[in-house]
Amino acid sequence: MKQLRISFVCLFVLVSLVACGSSNEEGKVNQEGESDTANKQEISDETRVYKGPQGEVEIPANPKRVVIADQDYVGYALALGVTPIATTGWIFETPYFKDQLQDTKKVGDKTSINMEEVIALDPDLIVTYSEDKNEELSKIAPTVLIPYATYGYRDMLTEFGKILNKEEETKDYFTAFDKKIEEKETELDDVIKNDEKVVILELAEKEMYLFGESYGRGGEIIYNELGLNAPEKVTEVTKEEGWASISLEAVPEYLEEADHIFMGVRETENGDTEERKSDVTSLTIWENLPAVKDGNVYEYEVNNMYFTDPIALEHQLDFIVDSLKSE
Repeated sequence: MKQLRISFVCLFVLVSLVACGSSNEEGKVNQEGESDTANKQEISDETRVYKGPQGEVEIPANPKRVVIADQDYVGYALALGVTPIATTGWIFETPYFKDQLQDTKKVGDKTSINMEEVIALDPDLIVTYSEDKNEELSKIAPTVLIPYATYGYRDMLTEFGKILNKEEETKDYFTAFDKKIEEKETELDDVIKNDEKVVILELAEKEMYLFGESYGRGGEIIYNELGLNAPEKVTEVTKEEGWASISLEAVPEYLEEADHIFMGVRETENGDTEERKSDVTSLTIWENLPAVKDGNVYEYEVNNMYFTDPIALEHQLDFIVDSLKSE
């Protein structure tokens, strides 16, 4: 009996030890499991996946050091309260961008970028529209590629809201901008009749261009937001590309029906614009245009009307409405 009691006690102790061991091991697994989950959550909080037109890219959840590799996209970041640490091009010379880009480094011109300078800036996110630069930029930091003209400016700002984790700011921006559009439309109610036609003309050194609703120069504001119209022939010729080149002889054909003309003059090789402007405006075919006779020609600075981002469009909206009200 004594031996049986001892054997029972030993068996009880052995079972208890095994149970404790199993319990401890299970606790260890659970603890490690919780730790792994926490680590995975931490990683998830630090990065996220953006699904864009070129596929999925893992990017920072809240990017802090953003390089906009192409100047045309800078205004989208600025509109959402994000100042890029670097960009390229001549955007720094545009009056309404100057103050906002004082802390932004220029790392290239319109068609090139200095990769060494970008590396030195240690960005955590890069945005570009250049497929040629994308691979090299992607080696520096997570890079989002959105080919140029993939989206209109509203959809593009929506995408930037996703990229920069500023979706609420995007909604707020559109609310404020749409309100401003309504106010400007009201200002024009007593100035512009519904059937009046508006043309955008730009003089280059040896060519002349018409612009439609999708290639800058205020077309997005004039035709899409304010709902004004171009002569039918101008709409037809600019529909496919957003712009069209015309000859001097074709000026009456396209501008005869225009009640208002917005005209820009690009600098020539010697930096002169007045001589080029005079080449056209001194001609009888120009002087006989109805818009010219009525004094409804408004000259714009090309740099100020080039961009199509929200910051640029706000300034263009003010300029366009003020010009039309000045007649």
